[in-house]
Amino acid sequence: MSLWKRRLPLICTIVFGIMGFILQLVPAFKSFLDIQNQWMTILFGFAIVIGVASLTKYHFKKIRQKPEERIFSYITFSSLIVMAVATLFGMKAETGIFNALYKNLFDYVYVPLDATIFSLLAFYITSAAFRAFKASSWLSTLLLFAGGIVMLGRVAFGPLMVFGELTQWIMSVPTVAAMRGIKIGIGLGMMATSIKIILGIERSFLGGE
Repeated sequence: MSLWKRRLPLICTIVFGIMGFILQLVPAFKSFLDIQNQWMTILFGFAIVIGVASLTKYHFKKIRQKPEERIFSYITFSSLIVMAVATLFGMKAETGIFNALYKNLFDYVYVPLDATIFSLLAFYITSAAFRAFKASSWLSTLLLFAGGIVMLGRVAFGPLMVFGELTQWIMSVPTVAAMRGIKIGIGLGMMATSIKIILGIERSFLGGE
């Protein structure tokens, strides 16, 4: 039984991975893409259930093992339950309009929290830039000069307006070229990982090494 717990997910991954690969490449099977998308919607629903179960299990364990941090788990559980109830019972079937509870929770709780997280991200980026902008090698020196020019160009005024055009060139030419190289590398890495998963070489998703 334990053997099939590992074999069955592996077989399903190989079969459906190859099917998805063929559907995307062979024009004759393009009509089956709608069916595939419907299956993806169903799997997405199951993934939500698994995600909620995993979150619940993790926080129950955290409450038992780390009493000093249980307040955060209680807040997580409360938020999960309140938003789930507001979503399930807050939509009117005849109009499709969310009720005031869901709208208020989204507009006055979720949106400010989201903005707060992104504002903290700006400070982390500033801290990382401060550590990176050290002229210890020619590469870091080049990064220092480029970063300084871009920052001056973003706030350029008066005599510093000359940095605006230079900043625009840096953002349009070297930055775009570097981003394209990074995206190509990411794409090749995704392809290699997908092929390894489809062929059963990569099995970390089964819980093993």
